[in-house]
Amino acid sequence: MPNLIQREKLRRTNNNMDAIRYVLAFSVIVAHFNELTGSDIVWPVTSGFGVSGFFAMSGFLIYPEYARCSSAREFVLRRVLRIMPPYLTVVLVFAVGLCLVSALGPVEYFASGHWWRYLAANLSFMNFIEPTLPGVFEGGRYVSGAVNGSLWTMKVEWCLYLSVIVVAALVGRLRRRDGGRDVMFLLIIIFSIIYRYIFLWLFAETGREIYQILGRQLFAQLAFFYVGAMAYYHLDKLLRYRWIILAIFIAGLCVMRWNYLWSIALEPFVVGGLVIWLSMVGHWGRLISRHDNVSYDMYLFHYPIIQLAVYFNLLSIGTAWSFVTVMAAVVLISFLSWNCIGKKFARLKSKIVKK
Repeated sequence: MPNLIQREKLRRTNNNMDAIRYVLAFSVIVAHFNELTGSDIVWPVTSGFGVSGFFAMSGFLIYPEYARCSSAREFVLRRVLRIMPPYLTVVLVFAVGLCLVSALGPVEYFASGHWWRYLAANLSFMNFIEPTLPGVFEGGRYVSGAVNGSLWTMKVEWCLYLSVIVVAALVGRLRRRDGGRDVMFLLIIIFSIIYRYIFLWLFAETGREIYQILGRQLFAQLAFFYVGAMAYYHLDKLLRYRWIILAIFIAGLCVMRWNYLWSIALEPFVVGGLVIWLSMVGHWGRLISRHDNVSYDMYLFHYPIIQLAVYFNLLSIGTAWSFVTVMAAVVLISFLSWNCIGKKFARLKSKIVKK
């Protein structure tokens, strides 16, 4: 259990986690804007760092949350009430609303088996089965016809949540739970790293894109999630030796830039650990934490908004202005999503937990 200093640091208004969430979300948005519009906006944080950083944060927050729940059912319900409302909203709103930009008429659009496949696949987190809508985002101007290329992470996120139930049960059977928990986490991290090596090798040997895709799916992200979980249980050491640990992370970044194969093994520890370090050391981001955080909504909504920017040829006003316009739309829609939908379910979650 965290001591008094740790508990104080874990309070939203006494750390930088909300600010780091925005940095990570912004990184993914910049990367997708560049990819889908052919732009070259410079930003030092990659989308891969952003996604993996989110998974590390999830491990830091969600694994210990399970211990505070009275049952696995309560844990899953809490996650459903937080994750699902905005997710269902983004899938349904764009599945219906993009009828207005489809090459098909409304009757043909909604009667299409293609539309129903999209709805079924995305509502069940199987975005890869049908990422496109009939007559939408088709033609040479689009790099991708996908409606929302960000949704692939949601199935991974849910699998990681469910893994907590299994891992916590296994840890609970160990005699020395604290030491056994660390060993369990390390075994999972090592397995995850080996998994990445295998699929990178398969991709290099065959050139088949499927291996590269599989190489960043669930088992590859386990390492980041459980590095985050481990950081929670050793937060006292991270805070006590923060400058030594930061020096180790910086050295790790240098090694990662120097040797690609070493970077695979070091990335979960360096990226995941650095995200938690930046979130917990100091309190420079506490002003942001006094307000509702909409970074999750920004992550969900930005991709189709960028696709619509391409549809309306927004780049004609210039890269900088088009990006500012896209960001304004993303922020506005995210605030509406949170205040009209997410916040209401957050209140419901609090009532259920109190009961």
